Amino acid sequence: MLTTLLASIILTLPAGPMSFAQDAAKPVAPEAKAKPERLMAGMDAPPLAVQEFIKGDAIDGFKEGKVYVVEFWSTWCGPCILAFPHLSELQKQYGDKVTIIGVNIWERPYDDGTLAKVKAKVEEQGEKMSYTVAYDGPEKKSDKAWMAAAGRNGIPSAFIVDQKGKVAWMGHPMQMDPVLEKVVAGAWNADEARKMDEAAAKENESRMAVQRASRDLLKARVAAKESGDWSGWSKTIDGLIESTKGTPSQMQFRMMKFQMLIGEANMPEPGYELGAQLVADGKGDAQLLNAIAWFAVQDDSVMKRNLDFCLTAATAANEAAKGEDGAILDTLARVYWERGENAKAIELQEKAFSLSKDTPMAKEMQDTLETYKKGK
Repeated sequence: MLTTLLASIILTLPAGPMSFAQDAAKPVAPEAKAKPERLMAGMDAPPLAVQEFIKGDAIDGFKEGKVYVVEFWSTWCGPCILAFPHLSELQKQYGDKVTIIGVNIWERPYDDGTLAKVKAKVEEQGEKMSYTVAYDGPEKKSDKAWMAAAGRNGIPSAFIVDQKGKVAWMGHPMQMDPVLEKVVAGAWNADEARKMDEAAAKENESRMAVQRASRDLLKARVAAKESGDWSGWSKTIDGLIESTKGTPSQMQFRMMKFQMLIGEANMPEPGYELGAQLVADGKGDAQLLNAIAWFAVQDDSVMKRNLDFCLTAATAANEAAKGEDGAILDTLARVYWERGENAKAIELQEKAFSLSKDTPMAKEMQDTLETYKKGK
C-alpha cells in the first residue's frame, strides 16, 4: 500500500501563457532594459505607502532607534489569519520597542466594497489583531515596493526593519521570533541575513527553472503518447534529473522516469534497470522502497510485471521498517499474492491488519485479507 506521495510529482504551472521573448514590433526603451535591484536584507527599508491605516496610529516613517515588523496578509489567506494571534503576542511582548504593522494586500477583487470587507475582517478578529493594520489598496504601492521588489510571491510574509531603518530580515512571520529577539537586542548580523536571502533567491530561481523545464516534459509526454516515440521525453527528463542533482527533486524525477518506463512507455528492460538502481540508492528508506514496490506490483499502466523485482523492493521496504509498518506489509503480501504464494500472502496480510486495526486503513486491510482467504 502506498502511504506517501513519492509515487508522483505535482508540478504547479502558471495559469496563463508566458512570454519568453520581447515582441519585435515593440522595442524596449533603454531605461527599461536595466533590471531594478532586488530588495534584500541590509538595504534601506522602502517607504510604507498605503491607502489607509484602519487600526492603530498611522505610520509616517521608520523612526531611528525603533524596530518595525511589516507583515503582509489578505482576508482569504488561511495561514495569514492563523498568524494574527502570534503577531499580537509579539506586539504585547515587545511593547514600545517594536511596532508591528499588518498590511493588507492581494484582495480578490478590488472594488467599491473591498475596503469595507477588510475593515470587517479586522473588526471580527478583535484582540487577535492587537497591532497596527493598514490597507494597501488597488494601487498596490507597498505591495510593489516590498513584496514585488523582494521577489516574494507568498503570504503571510514579514519584513523586520531594524533601528537604522534597514531591512534586517524577511520571511514567514511564524519563523521570525529568534531573529526579532536579536534585532531588538542589537545582536543581529545583517550580512548573515543577506547571505540567507541570496541562498533563498537562488533556490527559488532553481525551482522556477525546474518548473519551466517540467512544462517541456509534459509536452514531450503528450507527443510521445501520440507518436509512440519516447526518445524526446527521455531526453527531457534526463536533463531534469541531471539539473536537479543533489536535491530532493532528482529522486522525484527518477521515480517519474521509472514509472513511465515500466508503465505508459512499455519499456520494461530500461525501466527495471532504473528501478534496481532506485532500490539500491534507497536502501533504508522504507517509504521510498514501498512506493517503488507498490507501483510496480499494482499499477494498471504496468504492462509487464517483474515480480522478482517487486519482491526485492517490497522485502527491502519491510526490512527498513523492521516489519512494523502495516501499509508496507500490505504491499509485501500483495507481491506474494501476485506470485501465487497464497499462504505467505495471508500470513503477511494478517499481520498488516493487526498493525492497522486502529487506523483508517483497517477496513481496507481486512477486506484484502478476506479476498486472499477466499483465494480470489
